[in-house]
Amino acid sequence: MTIRSALTWTGALLALGFTAPAALAAPADGARCFNGYAYTLQGDNYRYTEHHEQQRSNGRITTWDVDYIGTNGEPIAHKHMDFNASDTVPTYTLEIPANGYREGIRREGEQWVMFRRDSADAPEKTKSFSIKAPMAADSGFDMLVRENFDRLAAGETVPFNFAAAGRQAVIKLLASQTGTTEFEGRQAVVFDAELDMFLVNFFVDSLKLTYDPDSKRLLEYRGIGNMHNDAGEVYPVRVTYASEMPDVARQAGAPAAECGSTDG
Repeated sequence: MTIRSALTWTGALLALGFTAPAALAAPADGARCFNGYAYTLQGDNYRYTEHHEQQRSNGRITTWDVDYIGTNGEPIAHKHMDFNASDTVPTYTLEIPANGYREGIRREGEQWVMFRRDSADAPEKTKSFSIKAPMAADSGFDMLVRENFDRLAAGETVPFNFAAAGRQAVIKLLASQTGTTEFEGRQAVVFDAELDMFLVNFFVDSLKLTYDPDSKRLLEYRGIGNMHNDAGEVYPVRVTYASEMPDVARQAGAPAAECGSTDG
């Protein structure tokens, strides 16, 4: 398996950029915008900001855009997700202009198709798949966690299928609660997501997801990110959905956690 084949776990779990801190209430309809701040897991060095803009209708997410802003304040990647066909398996496209990398999921008629292109000059690879519930892809994993939150909090180990476009495969995933912690002075729960041998090559035992137990919002993610380092490889990150922008992100020109702050 190549390093880039792991890209489906974009702050997808995305380092997923999943959702906002518990202090922010999600509107039933209209736009909701927030930031995530990514650091290297080793060394805790700031690397980028995820700027999220969601559109909601009738209480559910319909579309979700993520702009990735680097340490120079310039965009380094963009992801667009559409949840109209499924709450947990969005169609989406992630693009990294610097190297031409592109991946995602699309529908061709009634067929679900994963696609990946390693560079601007590389051919596109595709693989058809079927929805086998419970199933998620990219940030749809967050919705699956919410749907199964009470089972996880009660100590159950919950299996999921995950459509990994970057790997061109459906991966079996196991989620469970492994502890509690504090985040910004509030009690939080920690879930682990294990993917058999998928993460062994990256020296990461599991993906760690910290949630607010009352709002069921993701507060922090630890695991493989979806951006590239100078060697063109993905790397482990810590992404925090803090209620206030860290000084290091502000000094690096990160956008405000407001709708439209990355336009133009």
